[in-house]
Amino acid sequence: MAKSARNIYSSREISAFCLQISLLLHAAIPLDEGLSVMAEDAVWGEEKKILLSMAEEAELGIPFSKVLEQAGVYPPYVIRMVRVGEETGNLDKIMESLAEYYDKEDVLYKNIKHALTYPIIMITMLLVVLLVLFTKVMPIFEGVYRQLGAEMPPASLAAARLGGIFSGAALLLGGVLAMAVFIVWLLGKKGKKVPAAEKFIWWIKKNNKIALSTAKRRFTSVLSLTLKSGLDLEKGMELAGQLVDHKIVEEKINQCSFELESGATYYTAMKNTGLFTGFYVQMIKVGTKSGRLDSVMAEISDKYEEEADTAMEQMINRFEPTVVAVLAISVGLILLSVMLPLMGVLSAIG
Repeated sequence: MAKSARNIYSSREISAFCLQISLLLHAAIPLDEGLSVMAEDAVWGEEKKILLSMAEEAELGIPFSKVLEQAGVYPPYVIRMVRVGEETGNLDKIMESLAEYYDKEDVLYKNIKHALTYPIIMITMLLVVLLVLFTKVMPIFEGVYRQLGAEMPPASLAAARLGGIFSGAALLLGGVLAMAVFIVWLLGKKGKKVPAAEKFIWWIKKNNKIALSTAKRRFTSVLSLTLKSGLDLEKGMELAGQLVDHKIVEEKINQCSFELESGATYYTAMKNTGLFTGFYVQMIKVGTKSGRLDSVMAEISDKYEEEADTAMEQMINRFEPTVVAVLAISVGLILLSVMLPLMGVLSAIG
């Protein structure tokens, strides 16, 4: 759970919380008692205060959705879905579905983090190795050859100096970018937005297959959950659209909602707006006619999750040999620059 009431819980923490509430509801244990038990096992003092306060409010008969809202640390989506669960009488199932949803969000976040961290580490190591080779190793050989009365080729010396400058500048630029990202992250934690960073992130999402698959996975997953909870399709799409975080997908969702309001079927609206294509549209058509649209959306969500994972794996698989090839070529050129003058010295001695 969160260390401070000022921070929104992570996806993993929200998943654990929703699962515990689901278990309490399945066991017919009053929420005030369950929250008190959860507070006893809380690790952080601030978390314990939050849970105890929630237990007191639940004991007074305040709706659980209102209790979560007043706590001020839970996402609006959780609060909205809890309210739907209270209205439809299936809060236990909704909490269980929320636990599953946020568990997948946590896995997706970790996969994206790994997909970004690994290339950054590889690039940094490559630049450090090249910087050492060009600025430390090559000058040693240059001095040795001068003592032997030979000289390294001018092209090799120029390449070494340029390589040292390039790798050093790249490391410096990387450090500046890392500091800028850290500052943007700190401002984001405080609720402040940086327009330039927002535009750059949007540009990445717009041109990235992983971001598109992730947005559609989130949309279909949320829509499946809302349909299972008894929420009507239009409201479900509105709620799902708020969590997509992808402008292109958001625009298509809004177009789809407009067509639904105009009397179009869900299948027709999806097909016309291009939100889904090919096999997915056919699945939606079958789900609409059979009354199993919620199950179809859950299946499509799993498919998009697989697409995102596959795209991330492919990116890493393409990147690793590229880094190895660049390092191998650089080391090979350095060895040639060192060995050719050495061969001349040995020939003269012979």
